[in-house]
Amino acid sequence: EASMEQVAARAEVGVGTLYRRFPTKADLCTAVVEAATDRTCQIAREVLAEVAPGDAVFEFARRCMDAPSSWRAATSKRLWSGGGADRALDALMPLIWPILEASQRAGTIRSDIVPTDLVVTLMSVRAISDLCDTDAPGASRRFLHFALDGLRPEHKTPDQPPMSVKQLGRVLTER
Repeated sequence: EASMEQVAARAEVGVGTLYRRFPTKADLCTAVVEAATDRTCQIAREVLAEVAPGDAVFEFARRCMDAPSSWRAATSKRLWSGGGADRALDALMPLIWPILEASQRAGTIRSDIVPTDLVVTLMSVRAISDLCDTDAPGASRRFLHFALDGLRPEHKTPDQPPMSVKQLGRVLTER
């Protein structure tokens, strides 16, 4: 929602510099979504390569929250216009599935959890972070702990079905 002038000031560059790199606000938003998607894909690849299967979902979530640019984009509808949601989901889902399946095989994540559940969990924690962490540092970490705990096998399956990737795409673009 910030103006290009506010973005330039926050980035500590001149407005002309910002407009040379991003002629329109839509160009800037596209770049933000692409950078967030790339960073999240990199986190997923690192987790797949480095983390024990039983810890994979939990570590993926923690690393995503430690890289605020990766999930801040998820809480702003404006950033997802122009097909960004479809491109992001197409890139992320093939990486999130194996992380999730590894943890499920290891018995640390419930079998009814699907990738969209994990994405919505991260979006929720990001929103808590944006709302609370300035005044209550660590509030989002506490909420992340509670949210991740709910993914463990000892919890009851919800009555509601999980969100589909198509529904998540609509949520991102039609808020």
